[in-house]
Amino acid sequence: MEKNKLTTREELKSFFETGDYPTEIQFAELINSYAHLDEFNFGLSIRPSGKTSAKYYDFYKADNIMNSGAGHKIIENSQGNIPTKIEGYLHILSRAVYYKSLDIKLIGEIDIEKHKPKIIIERYKQRKKMSSGSVKPAGFYKEKMSDAELWNRKSEYIIDSNEIIIDIEPIHYFRPAANFKEFLPSGSINRLGSFKYTKYRKPFAVIQAILEIDINGTGYRSRPVGMKIILGSSGEYDAINFAIN
Repeated sequence: MEKNKLTTREELKSFFETGDYPTEIQFAELINSYAHLDEFNFGLSIRPSGKTSAKYYDFYKADNIMNSGAGHKIIENSQGNIPTKIEGYLHILSRAVYYKSLDIKLIGEIDIEKHKPKIIIERYKQRKKMSSGSVKPAGFYKEKMSDAELWNRKSEYIIDSNEIIIDIEPIHYFRPAANFKEFLPSGSINRLGSFKYTKYRKPFAVIQAILEIDINGTGYRSRPVGMKIILGSSGEYDAINFAIN
């Protein structure tokens, strides 16, 4: 049997017809064609990193938000450098942003080479009326990779270790305003109740992380781990942090 090629059900049945003497290899193919229950007891353990990182960003707002394709831009820069001029965009703010990364452990008997694990990021999106007239309900959605890249986000991370630190650069889950305290979740709609604050009046964005593993060519997903990305807006050194559900 070729490596990674699945044996069909009909082939498996043919190994065990009346009068057959199945070989060790054929028994192995039968066993390997089914997922063991232990392989489904898997998931993610996530907590904010104890280390705080900092990057300096230039923030821009589109002159014509409706026709820009991207209503804002957040570009990493070095402090002291003059912000780049971008046609169709107004530079509104530059500052250092302090933030936490995510310490992640894989739960269960995960074999990195065999199961090819990856973490899927789904972003909470508000109810939206489409141009076709249909309504897309509110909920968690995985962004297309091309859409995520437009906003300097990633919708999936390939995993090469059972314990990793992921830097999702959480500032990219917010859209800028002239005042850092007035930043809102990216994609939120300017209407009453369309976004929420913590009890300390810090805006937050909501995402969830899911572990996906491959078992015999089929992808299986764990229960999602929900989290709030909380904007550190009470002072210059107040880091963006995570509240894990």
